[in-house]
Amino acid sequence: METRDWAIRGFDPSKGPIQVRVDTVEDLFNPIDPHPLHLRDLDVEIAGWITDWAQEQPGRVPVSIAVRVADASFEGRESAVSDGIHNHFAYRRWDASRRLSRLWREGRISLVIGLAVMAVFTTISRLIESPSNTAFVDLVQEGLAVAPWVAMWRPMEIFLYLWWPIRAERRTFDRLVESHVTYTHSPR
Repeated sequence: METRDWAIRGFDPSKGPIQVRVDTVEDLFNPIDPHPLHLRDLDVEIAGWITDWAQEQPGRVPVSIAVRVADASFEGRESAVSDGIHNHFAYRRWDASRRLSRLWREGRISLVIGLAVMAVFTTISRLIESPSNTAFVDLVQEGLAVAPWVAMWRPMEIFLYLWWPIRAERRTFDRLVESHVTYTHSPR
């Protein structure tokens, strides 16, 4: 893949099809993957390029991928190559869904632990409460009041912040699975 200074050229990745230029169709895919094209993983750099570009495109606009191949090796294999691209992003969508499910499960477990810590520490704090508290007892009570909120940090982080990026990633993969792929012969 070529890198270019897009800012100078006025490039806007949110418009038009996702452009990928390769020498041969095989360059789209991981070279060590022994499967046929329609089952192969995409090359890591190309998959990242397509994903990054798709994330820049407006969420309601269908995504299209324009593959420019220098040697016309796509001819007669358009369907297999398109299936390979779509299968790669279907797997990535499945993986994002799995990570999101694991995160929700971790959040629920963390929430139960946090609530249990809160109940136990609050009860202990109330049990040691007396009208003639010393400075040490006051310190212990304050610690017992703060610790449950620290225990609640992780579930709140999960439920408020961590799931958004994974869901956005999964939506991007949804769009890429449904993308329209076109091929053109584009000699270098």
